[in-house]
Amino acid sequence: MRILLVDDDETLIDVLRINLAEQSYVIDAVTDGEQGWIYASTYTYNLIILDWSLPKLDGISLCQRFREHGYRTPILLLTAHNHSQDKIKGLDAGADDYLGKPFDLEELAARIRALLRRSHSNSNPVLSWGDLQLNTSTGEVTYQGKLILLTAKEYSLLELFLHRTQEVFSIEDIIDNLWSSVEYPAQATVRSHLRRLRNQLKLAGLPEDPIETVRGRGYYLKPPPHNYNSIQTSPPISLESKENKHLRHLTALTAAWQKYQQKNKQQLATIKSALKNLRNGNLSSSNRQAAILIAHSLAGNLGLFGFDNGSQLARQLEQLLQTDISSQNEQLLASENILNALYQELNIEDNSYRKISSQLKKNYPLLLIVDDDTRFTEQLTQEATSQGIQTAIAPNLELARTWLNNEHNSDFPNAVILKVCFTKSLSQPTLLLERLSLIAEFKLHIPSIPVIVIADSDRLEDRLKVARHGGYFYLKQPVTSTQIIAFSQQVLDQFSHDKKIMVIDDDIELLQTLPSLLKPWNFQLTTLKDSRQFWEVLPAVDPNLLILDIEMPYISGIELCKVLRNHPYWRKLPILFLSVHTDVAIREQVFNIGADDLVNKPVVGKQLALRILNCLERRCDFNHNLSKPSPYTAVVHF
Repeated sequence: MRILLVDDDETLIDVLRINLAEQSYVIDAVTDGEQGWIYASTYTYNLIILDWSLPKLDGISLCQRFREHGYRTPILLLTAHNHSQDKIKGLDAGADDYLGKPFDLEELAARIRALLRRSHSNSNPVLSWGDLQLNTSTGEVTYQGKLILLTAKEYSLLELFLHRTQEVFSIEDIIDNLWSSVEYPAQATVRSHLRRLRNQLKLAGLPEDPIETVRGRGYYLKPPPHNYNSIQTSPPISLESKENKHLRHLTALTAAWQKYQQKNKQQLATIKSALKNLRNGNLSSSNRQAAILIAHSLAGNLGLFGFDNGSQLARQLEQLLQTDISSQNEQLLASENILNALYQELNIEDNSYRKISSQLKKNYPLLLIVDDDTRFTEQLTQEATSQGIQTAIAPNLELARTWLNNEHNSDFPNAVILKVCFTKSLSQPTLLLERLSLIAEFKLHIPSIPVIVIADSDRLEDRLKVARHGGYFYLKQPVTSTQIIAFSQQVLDQFSHDKKIMVIDDDIELLQTLPSLLKPWNFQLTTLKDSRQFWEVLPAVDPNLLILDIEMPYISGIELCKVLRNHPYWRKLPILFLSVHTDVAIREQVFNIGADDLVNKPVVGKQLALRILNCLERRCDFNHNLSKPSPYTAVVHF
């Protein structure tokens, strides 16, 4: 997929080039609106990303010009203009989506995928040819559930063919779609990529070559064979560990930050000089505008590198510079204080790797290991780190309990590993009782924290003791650190409290209340009042669970549920209904059409959160790939 980026901020361009290239996008970047017009008029793009404030021709005017000349390419406005009226103006100008700076790179990637799917009239992120599947969300290609390792260009070639099936592409067409304007590959290079792609698909086990050659014209994707299973339930194997992906991302961001450190110094010096001239009464209009643009740029970009507070300070500085503060000493002093705070926040000479690393690690899951065996905890920590999992060690129960009961602690673990020795219970019954009590405390925490018990017994009565105290998972020794962390990763994925929940209900008061009711569980809530917008919003959110009202204007929740249960991609999406109805007939109807649960209104926050977690748990498939029970298989407590 080929993207045109129109932005005058070189730092942002560098970061997006790195980030989007990792997702197999081809990027052309220009720094003013007139260049944007020339490039879009000359080359073919799948998506255009525009900044608002551009030299020569601003983003709004450029967007309007595109639409007036019949360009249908999706346009995403990426700008620091964040007010509602700005968004309305941008969308009315013809933009398909609007994202304010500073922004989250993962959210930008999700919006890009949604726009590209929409432009291809396909809400499903998985593209298929028989048993061959390409997941545009994860960037993974599988055949019959097994991963196929492709280079970036091989992946892009396959994606191009799958998006535009049975369309013939000449070598020139392929170059136009998959290479940037500054790259000039030879035709032999393109044929070489095609040949390697075909070989990889053949090695993966495809019974025939899906790419047909039309002599003198080019290549196209043949219709798939008729005898295949269209739905695969085996999840693909990850191409690389989460830690490696984070590390690559971290290294790239650090390199970009270090590259522009000198520029940041110059930008802050320019603002400092402008404030000094403003205090002396000799600041020209052009210098003021330059200072405003610098503050605007910093406000948009600092958040990308983890300087969230710095981004807010830069935005405050931009707003103050836009007002007439030359005769207002208090506001002028406030501007100087904000600039000093910005200097201190960025601390140009500080260890940027550490700052950016701390920003990325906010999203790492945290695993608490309660044990005093140093060798055991070190082995687990090393294995967890390789999988992108943070660990914390509590060598005794008192420290674990102190951490759990600290009301000022905002960094609770996502899961806990705890050893329980039943063979010593006869000689140390108090110790066993304390460990079982700790399990219960984690269970009662809001939100509940799953405990993985590693036990030295496989007796039913011991498993029952753990289950009765709220233990979720039970692993029988002997078990290796690799097995423990592999299972912990599955637990963390299942019990992640940042799950995306989409709520469709015409009750405005409920939609306004739910975020505060469910705040302790850290769900990512997306609310929607109008059910007619459901089909467009659904792929953009890609939720882990859907909450529907039964009765709604235009399209009822029951009708939406039927549509999803008949869809090959969305048919397994967990669905929970909310309703004021309590009669048995309604309950039977919603469960007959495929609902996972029904909760009666008015809702109670804790009850709804637990029902959401239960739905997610029931739909989660751990897929151990075992033909018989494993010695470390978990016992799930409901």
